[in-house]
Amino acid sequence: MNEPLTLTLWNAILPLAGLCALVAWLPGRLVGRGNLSQRALARAVGVTALVALVVGAVLAAVLYAAINEGVLAGVLAAPLERAGFYLSRSALFALLWGPVLGFVWLVKAQELNRRLGMRMVDGEGGKG
Repeated sequence: MNEPLTLTLWNAILPLAGLCALVAWLPGRLVGRGNLSQRALARAVGVTALVALVVGAVLAAVLYAAINEGVLAGVLAAPLERAGFYLSRSALFALLWGPVLGFVWLVKAQELNRRLGMRMVDGEGGKG
């Protein structure tokens, strides 16, 4: 008989916290510290969203494999169908990491605009 699934620190909270940490860290790593381009920042946020979807799908597959037998056999039998299933589960994780990514984007964009403003002031001889 199967035991009922209980969400614990190890099978739910830490994996999702790790996914949120990845989303908070990766955009800054992709654009670098001296970035002055909103386009590069938007591209980094887009790449981060794609990476988070893929990592979330892998995470969903691992979590499903922990509670169900035959997950790997199902993936090998129908890889595209199973990939679509796990990507759809990963999209549900986006309800958690999406706002984190939006906030990171906002903070990075404000920081970028501040650097641009400081650069303009310094270019004018430092007069405010």
